[in-house]
Amino acid sequence: MTLRTPVRPAADPEEMVFHELCAAADIAGDVGRPFTIDGNHLAVFRQDEGFYACDNRCPHMGYPLSEGSVRDGVLICHWHHWEFDLKTGACFLTNGDDVASFPIEERAGVLFVGIPKGSKGAARQRLVERGKKALEQGLKDRSSFLIAKAVTALRETGATPQEIIQHGLFYGARKTSDGWSSGVAILTLCGNMWEDVDPKDHNLFLVHGLSQIANRTSGSSRRQRFAFPRTAADPDLQTMKRWFRRYIDLRDQGAAERILLTLHDRGEPVEVLADFVFSAATDSYFTGDGHALDFANKMFEALEFVDWQGAHEILRPIIVDLVTRTRHEETSRWQDAVPVLESIFGRIDAIWEANQKAPAQALDVSAYAQILLGDDFAPIVDDLERRLREGVNPLDICRAMTYAGAVRTLRFHLKNEGDWHDVANIYSYAHALYRAFQLAPSAALLRALFHGAVFTTYLRWLNMPAARVPRTGQRLSGEEHFASPEKLLHRLQELADFQKVAEAEILVNQYLEEGHDITLLKRALAHIMLREDAELHMFQVLEAACRHYDLRTDPEERRTHMLAATRYITAQKVMKNILWSTENAERLQRGELLSDREDDD
Repeated sequence: MTLRTPVRPAADPEEMVFHELCAAADIAGDVGRPFTIDGNHLAVFRQDEGFYACDNRCPHMGYPLSEGSVRDGVLICHWHHWEFDLKTGACFLTNGDDVASFPIEERAGVLFVGIPKGSKGAARQRLVERGKKALEQGLKDRSSFLIAKAVTALRETGATPQEIIQHGLFYGARKTSDGWSSGVAILTLCGNMWEDVDPKDHNLFLVHGLSQIANRTSGSSRRQRFAFPRTAADPDLQTMKRWFRRYIDLRDQGAAERILLTLHDRGEPVEVLADFVFSAATDSYFTGDGHALDFANKMFEALEFVDWQGAHEILRPIIVDLVTRTRHEETSRWQDAVPVLESIFGRIDAIWEANQKAPAQALDVSAYAQILLGDDFAPIVDDLERRLREGVNPLDICRAMTYAGAVRTLRFHLKNEGDWHDVANIYSYAHALYRAFQLAPSAALLRALFHGAVFTTYLRWLNMPAARVPRTGQRLSGEEHFASPEKLLHRLQELADFQKVAEAEILVNQYLEEGHDITLLKRALAHIMLREDAELHMFQVLEAACRHYDLRTDPEERRTHMLAATRYITAQKVMKNILWSTENAERLQRGELLSDREDDD
């Protein structure tokens, strides 16, 4: 007698290859039995005198269905109690994925299971289809595991980072009322740092950004905004810019949004849009601890990375940052600086004009960083004005400010535990300012240099006492020699796992002194960061360090940037939920059972 399970929809027998399983008598009627055939993990059951086979991995979390039970023809997974029709594999949960089923034949008391030709590819495609749905569902459900499954499946089929990042950016912008969130910023950083990260960590990087987006979005979309109607008498750019800045000042989000969308609708170049946004971001003092300017820069980097796909939505959230974030001229901390800076800002157009006309003047970046690290902002901003008038390139001042930010981070004493964000803010702000001047230099943007100079002096207390910096030639006690750079970096990972901050810095200092491959060090620091449920500032610090290491040739500057990143990243200790979700998703994609593993962590 031949018994065959019904399958959905009827499979072509000629496309099946039947593999021997076992004697029919070996399958008990009350428990399932696992098999692995041609790379397919199967669970086989006897029920109502018939035999049934399905994928042994529950599509929810990969638990072996052979460990489940069957009641009235319903297969029940014992982990989270998902239920499936044993015969067809259909899932009874509304949003649950079906489990694949396979035909079984009994021949002379021996069971054979039918595996479709190219079943490995078919299994992969099933995961891809699940992944497409899971990405949207995972974002809605705020499930890092569903997101990780989607990313893993999509990447396996050849989906580009650009496509996945664009999807996340569009979703994050459309489904939030909170402005440019940390999630879309991290996704942008993912694109920026793709080559700095080990390919084995690429999925993990994507899952970090997408999970952050999920945590900061809701199921509903933002209210629609549209460009101005097209007429023969469109306002000129000067008028539009004046309106834009006024509505930002009035905190009128809707009006400012429409103006920005109109610029995009009319096809204005990115330099024009950036000038509008950067000018508004610097009309107030260090808006949002520098995040308004930083996020504006990230927004334009993101749009460039995705070739402006979905730009209508991606542009909109930055208006929230511009109108809602703290304006520091309204805070007590900045009150002493306001009259000094207001006087300078009254001359800002003249300063810009002098800067553009003067012969170019070289700047010693390292020496000027030490000036920016001074205690009193008044002489510093006076010196800054003088140098700009003399023709110093604002980009060089941005580099010096970023270097000063690296020093503030490196000398940050661990007793100031709750103030880590302040040093990260000036570091990432100065790097963002460097990128902004590359994109849309202007007189208005000069004001951001003065804002950053003042804020750098406010952070001097975070370097009192100053943390020790590794000395030239310093080595860990008893660990002076490592057989290879890889072993040295492995030891760095161990030190980071236990938050041995000073020791990790000494090891990185040794790595640099010995002249090993900087790419491997960047990837090691990224891996350390991505193993944790890292927050935005960790990503920002690593990006600033990597980019400015590449910009400079001075060994001390380079060392300072990498040590600053090491200190910041290894001092932060959080959870590893995103790591575990991504690892599990990758195991499922490879066809492994999640139950067949032993954790060493």
